[in-house]
Amino acid sequence: MEKIEEEKKRCELPGVRYLFALNAAIGYCAIYALRMNISVAIVAMVNQTAIHDNPGTNVTSDDCPTPSHHKGFSNSTEISEDGEFVWSREMQGVVLGAFYYGYCFSQIPGGRLAEVYSGKWVFGISTLIVAVLTLLTPLAARFGVEYLIAIRALEGLAQGVTLPAINYMVGQWAPDSEKGVLNTLVHAGVNVGTIAAMPLTAFLCDSGLFGGWPSAFYITGLFGCLWFIMWSTLVTDSPLTHPLISKEELRYITSNQKVNHTVKAPPVPWKKIMLSVPFWIVVLCKTCQDWSFYTMMTDLPTFFGTVLHFPIQENGFFSSLPHVIQTIVGLIVSVVADFLIRRGIFSLTFVRKFCNSVSGFGGALGLVGVCLAGCDVTLNKFFFILSIAIAGFAYCGHILSLLDMAPEFVGTLMGIANTISSLTGFITPLVVGALTEEQNTLHQWRIVFIITSVLLVIATFAFIFFSSSEKQDWSDPIPSEVIRDLPQETKKVKKLYSPLQ
Repeated sequence: MEKIEEEKKRCELPGVRYLFALNAAIGYCAIYALRMNISVAIVAMVNQTAIHDNPGTNVTSDDCPTPSHHKGFSNSTEISEDGEFVWSREMQGVVLGAFYYGYCFSQIPGGRLAEVYSGKWVFGISTLIVAVLTLLTPLAARFGVEYLIAIRALEGLAQGVTLPAINYMVGQWAPDSEKGVLNTLVHAGVNVGTIAAMPLTAFLCDSGLFGGWPSAFYITGLFGCLWFIMWSTLVTDSPLTHPLISKEELRYITSNQKVNHTVKAPPVPWKKIMLSVPFWIVVLCKTCQDWSFYTMMTDLPTFFGTVLHFPIQENGFFSSLPHVIQTIVGLIVSVVADFLIRRGIFSLTFVRKFCNSVSGFGGALGLVGVCLAGCDVTLNKFFFILSIAIAGFAYCGHILSLLDMAPEFVGTLMGIANTISSLTGFITPLVVGALTEEQNTLHQWRIVFIITSVLLVIATFAFIFFSSSEKQDWSDPIPSEVIRDLPQETKKVKKLYSPLQ
């Protein structure tokens, strides 16, 4: 009787998996705000007058006429007064790139740590470390630029573990029939954090709060610390250990997964992974997509500012619009894709390949449109928005393939994949710089966009012919204990339990 009474008194919440997804999305928002703030704040930190550009640098193109209302446009962000640091352009590049020094080294260890110990604490503690280091950034900068570089490298080292860790947790929390929706909700935080960080940082730098630019680091660092408290309180490593989850939801999740909950961190089959063609196809797709991402994010303002003579930094709406649309597209596609898979209308493999094809071929066609748009700013904006926004289909394409193939090892697999794809953060600017530094012309920029289009097409065709959405034989094939206990009830649970409860 006492046990029955305890069960009745037990507090239960509906949709606890969505509580996890919301907390993870906010965490990603914090992560990218902490990551992106310095790219805007550095303009206010540096004494622009003291390091005024040489006439030969940042040469604009004469291919397109300068609109009369944009005469006198400068491609640097306008600030009310000069900053306190005299850092050359090269030194600013070192400061901005220092994050990736550490970021590329911690991906694989981060994924394995999540699998062996705890995805929750790997993701949470690493974000807290980045937040604390961000709070120390103004002090480090005033001690000396070498301290700032060290802080940024340590932030990259800490943040490198977050993507593998959260992908492992999605594999633990998401039913297979809702994998697309939950994964898209979680990763929507990336776009939200990126979109919010830039205007917020610019506002704080200009506000005078805490001396101007330091407030950009204090506010985002405090946000990261507060998020950690919420994450620690409301999230657990898996639905099996959450105190507020209902029995119905727990049964719905665990009876609808490929994850083996009975084996904690099985040994990684390194040799079989290294010889797995479907795994390397996902790595190829992710690398080419990241190449496209860095081309869009890093070089879009330069192209519009120096070739089309359009002050992109004055048009925040255009800067954020493609990523807003991409998030919306991703959510809609995920809901539809999960519905089609759940109802058996299309196979999992077909949905993954179709969505990835729309993303890859659509992005490539958008960049081809940019090449044909010439000096027409409106057409260029349209095709860029199309190319970025349609990438939302990838949320149900190759991005989910590692979860499909090996949910027990998705942390390690994502660590390997993201380590390789992150190298494009170094390589892309070098390639673009080599192509456009001496001849900043429409022709040279078309070469940049054609290279990106070709990479997207190659990766998309490879995914069509060689990818797999089936659980691989080198992953743990044993069904979970929960599934073995419920052979007769599984179908009934799936029918009676709403995916949105």
